[in-house]
Amino acid sequence: MNKKILIGAPPKHHVLLAMDEMHGLEDIGYTCKVITYGRNDQSISNLNKLFGVVGNAFNIVFTLYKFSPDLLYLNSRFEPVATSRDFLTLLIVKTFYLKKIKVAIKTHGSDPSILEKKSFLYKNCIVPFVLKHVDIWFFLSKDEKNIIEGYYPNIADKIFTTCNIIDPARSVASLEFRKRYGLEENKFKILFVGRIVKEKGVFSLLKSIPNLDFRSNCTFIFVGDGPDLEGLKSLALTLNVSEYVRFLGFIPDAECDNFYANADLLVFPTYYNEGFPMALFKSISAGLPVITTKIRAAKDHLNSPDNVLWVEKDSAESVAAAITKLYLNENLRNTMTKNNKALGKEFSKSEVCLKMSEALDSIQV
Repeated sequence: MNKKILIGAPPKHHVLLAMDEMHGLEDIGYTCKVITYGRNDQSISNLNKLFGVVGNAFNIVFTLYKFSPDLLYLNSRFEPVATSRDFLTLLIVKTFYLKKIKVAIKTHGSDPSILEKKSFLYKNCIVPFVLKHVDIWFFLSKDEKNIIEGYYPNIADKIFTTCNIIDPARSVASLEFRKRYGLEENKFKILFVGRIVKEKGVFSLLKSIPNLDFRSNCTFIFVGDGPDLEGLKSLALTLNVSEYVRFLGFIPDAECDNFYANADLLVFPTYYNEGFPMALFKSISAGLPVITTKIRAAKDHLNSPDNVLWVEKDSAESVAAAITKLYLNENLRNTMTKNNKALGKEFSKSEVCLKMSEALDSIQV
């Protein structure tokens, strides 16, 4: 067993997730240390981003010498920008860290188009180098695992699927919380949580509102920020639905988690390159009825109508139909709540980390 692990974690989003994994691995005998990996500031220049990646990589090398772990475990994504960062980081680590070290990457979503890039740099340098130097590769859905294995069958023994850790105790039902965010008690509260970009299905949800005869009985809550937020607000004015909608912007995870216990329904009609979308599975663990698209980890774990109602990509009509069905059918909502709370136990810290450790035990320094 690899006993010491240096964990590269994001600086802003999903920090709690990385800490949960660290504590879960420590509970089963690992010694762990967390270091910042990646950055969330997209406003800086590409040159500054490059300097940041290089500086971060050398900080990892310094910490490796100081901590002397058996495994470097990086949280990343499999897409052009993140994989380029992984390439540069691993190049610096392998060049300047002279001790033996195994490498694991956990991929939080992926864009398989990177495998089809005709660029010489990607095809012959970046992707092959990363594939060669990663010893364990965790993906969050069977689809992603199967795609990579289809392109590179010789590395199939390196690739594993895993889940993210969900702690339903972090989502607490509270009258004070609902008052703080203007969530009226007599309203049916329909929730979206995530980055505000078109591919997350936010426009499909907003456009569904005029199709709902009961919309005056509902509050539609959008939690998150992103480049399409102002466009979404503008569309709400155009559709004359602003009175039904709350745009709450970015809320840190520790606070945001409480929305799942204070809403009636999650609508998450994403067609983004999701891995294991936290908003979706936090809702599942909290017992929320769910409407989403049949992609990746969602279709690995969820069934309709036991846990979810499926909707079509970029279809306000299918979203409206699904909302109507759940709004009108309290028995179906109650059944989903019961089933989803039971399913959520599969994403506990102990369950997830025990399965991860089985993969980690398969490699030796």
